[in-house]
Amino acid sequence: MKRYFFALAAFISVVCSAEAQTTTSTTPNRHPSDKEATEATVELYNNLFKWDDKGVMLGHQDDLAYGIGWLDSGDYKSDVQMVTGDYPALFGWDLGHLELGEECNLDGVPFEDMRRNIIWVDRNGGVNTFSWHLRNPLTLGDSWDISSKKVVWSILNDASTRLCYYEFLEKLAEFMLSLKRENGELIPVIFRPLHELSGSWFWWGRDLCTVDEYVTLWRDTIDFLRAKGVHNILVSYSMAGYKSVEQFTERYPGDDYVDIVGFDIYHYGTAKEYIEDMHIRSDIARAFALERGMIWAVCETGYETIPDKDWFTTVLLPGIEGKQCSHLLLWRNAQNRPNHFYASYPGHKSARDMKRFAKRDDVLTMSELR
Repeated sequence: MKRYFFALAAFISVVCSAEAQTTTSTTPNRHPSDKEATEATVELYNNLFKWDDKGVMLGHQDDLAYGIGWLDSGDYKSDVQMVTGDYPALFGWDLGHLELGEECNLDGVPFEDMRRNIIWVDRNGGVNTFSWHLRNPLTLGDSWDISSKKVVWSILNDASTRLCYYEFLEKLAEFMLSLKRENGELIPVIFRPLHELSGSWFWWGRDLCTVDEYVTLWRDTIDFLRAKGVHNILVSYSMAGYKSVEQFTERYPGDDYVDIVGFDIYHYGTAKEYIEDMHIRSDIARAFALERGMIWAVCETGYETIPDKDWFTTVLLPGIEGKQCSHLLLWRNAQNRPNHFYASYPGHKSARDMKRFAKRDDVLTMSELR
């Protein structure tokens, strides 16, 4: 009987081992586009896929920096947390004015406070993502200065403009390399450069440069950062409006330079128009991502002032439900601009609905990433 028991145990052990090997082989460890990505960045990249299977990560721009009626005082206050009971899973930050060497970004957020908050988010299991509304290196106007159609051309062909742009990138690299955990390990983040490229309101927009110029600028930007040792970023390609695969892929810089694809979309017209547009864009982005083994995201979205008290469950949810979206980022709740907010805050008529949305099993907040 003992001989039979031990033989049976050995057989079960072999079967379990074989099953484990099979499971491992069918769920390979994915690697970001950067072949030298840090271990933590590879881990974040693979976690994005794991979380993607569970639901969409809820994000909010400048969530810890300010909100309706308050400013960051180091106490990690959050409109989203006060409404839903949990912090967002994804925290958006903008690096505009970093390139100028200023203490605060274009929305008045001190970069030192931003760094502190980024470290706190990482330590508590959340994810940080960056946009960069950088200055025009030709005119030194802001990102919206489209007075010249030669900005990208000048970066690529004029030595003085290129030097200015590279100086911008130097400051960006320094900041990315300053984001460290207590053990000195670089914090992995998502970086969304030169975004909304299908529009023409930024100096790198569609009507301001050729396809080849845009693609070359993107690749040069990422190559520069990698050459400086910035291997802790996942790169996100974020479009504005488009109606076809051809439009979506026209300026795609290549799989060696992109980890996440997606788009920015805001509710400006009717709810029906927003939902239909969301479906068109998400179906194209999702098919493109699946073909390449990537994930896709709604990189910016929202409805300014949220006039519809049930907007989150009756408009936003129908727009993304069943699409296997990795994450969506609601835009900021400005404390110094009345009627410029996109997430609910305590006392707002949409707060109850946003809480319902955040509590869904297929919507992930920060504690659910742990």
